[in-house]
Amino acid sequence: MKNVAPYQIFFPVGILGALIGAALWLFQAMLPSVPIMLVHSRLMLGGFLWCFVTGFLMTAVPRMSGAVKASQVEIGLALFLLLFQMGAAWIIDPRWFYGANALLILSLILFGGRRILKMTKQPPIFFSHIALAMISALLGCYFNATGNSNLGLHLYFVGAVLLLVLGIGTRFFSFLSGLPAIFESAGDKKSRLLFHTLGLSVVVALIFAGLGFRLAYLVLTFLVGIYLFVVWKIQRASMRNSSLKYAVRVVAAMIPLSFFLCWLWPLLQITWFHLLFIGCFSLLTFSVATRVTLAHGSYPIELEVRSCSLWVFLVLIVLALLFRIAYGLSAGDEIRIGFLHAAVGFWLAAILTWCYSFLIKIIKPGLLPKPMC
Repeated sequence: MKNVAPYQIFFPVGILGALIGAALWLFQAMLPSVPIMLVHSRLMLGGFLWCFVTGFLMTAVPRMSGAVKASQVEIGLALFLLLFQMGAAWIIDPRWFYGANALLILSLILFGGRRILKMTKQPPIFFSHIALAMISALLGCYFNATGNSNLGLHLYFVGAVLLLVLGIGTRFFSFLSGLPAIFESAGDKKSRLLFHTLGLSVVVALIFAGLGFRLAYLVLTFLVGIYLFVVWKIQRASMRNSSLKYAVRVVAAMIPLSFFLCWLWPLLQITWFHLLFIGCFSLLTFSVATRVTLAHGSYPIELEVRSCSLWVFLVLIVLALLFRIAYGLSAGDEIRIGFLHAAVGFWLAAILTWCYSFLIKIIKPGLLPKPMC
C-alpha cells in the first residue's frame, strides 16, 4: 500500500458497494428477512459514494494544498471504517452504521485539517464546501441515528454530497467541458463571499426542508440556479466532443429539477431525489473518477474523448434514471417491479461498462512518463 494512491484502493471498493447496493433489488424475493430499502440506501451512500469521496479527497487534498500524501495509517483507518460501515449497513439499529460513518468523517476532517495547517499552495475556493459537506454529513448521521430520519435524509443523503457536487463542480464542470474555470480563478472578494454564502444558504435551506417547510425546495431551486449560471457558468458553449461534456450538463439539469419537483409534488419526494442520486451524484462521481484515474494514473486525458464506453455508460445511466422515475410514478405491482428491475439492470450495465474501460486503469498505471497532475 506504500506506493498506491488512495483512489486506487477506495474506487474499486466503492464500485463493489454500488453493485451490491443496486443488485439487492433483484433478489428481494429471496431475502424476505432483509430490509432491502434500508440496506440499499446505506450501501449506495456509505458503500458507494463515500468510498469515492474518500478516495478523491485523500488523493486530491494533499496535491491541492501542497502538503504530504496520505500515510498508510490514514489510508488503513479509512478503509477499515468504510468496510465496517458497509457491514453495519445490514444491521437494523442505525447507530452502528451512522456511528462508523461519523468516525470516517471525523478522520477525513483530521486528515484535511492537518494538511491545511501545513499547506504550501493557495487552496481551491471549493474547500469551504468540503468543510460544509462534512458538517452536514455529521449532523445527518446524528439525526439518522437518533430517529429524525427526515432531517437525516436531507443533511446526510442529500446535503453532504450535494455540497461536494456544487463545490467541486466549480472546477470539474469546466474541466470536463474543455473550458477554463473562470469563477475559480477569480480572486476578488465579492466572488468568494458569494460562493461561501451560497454554501451556507444551501445548508440552511436543507434544514428547513428537513423540518417540513415545502417552500425550502423552491429556495433550493433558486440557489442552485445561481450556482449553475453564475459560478459554474453552464451557459458557455463548448466545442469539446466528449461524452463527459454532456454528462456534466445532465448533472447540472438534474439538481434544480429535483428540488423543483419536490416543491411541486412533495408526495413523490423519494422519486424526485433519485434524479439527484442517479442523474447527478452517480453520474458526476464516475465522470470525476474518469478524470482522476487518467490524470493521476499517467494516461492521456484524450481518452475521455476517444472512449466509446463512456458514451454507452452515459446512455445506460440515463435509461436507469428514466426507469427509476417510471417506477415511482407507476401503479400496479407487476408494472412497478418491472420498471424497478429495468432500472437496476441498466444501472449495473452502466457500472460494468465503465469498469470495462477504466477499472484496470485504476489499478495499473499508464505509459506516460509522469501523471498529468
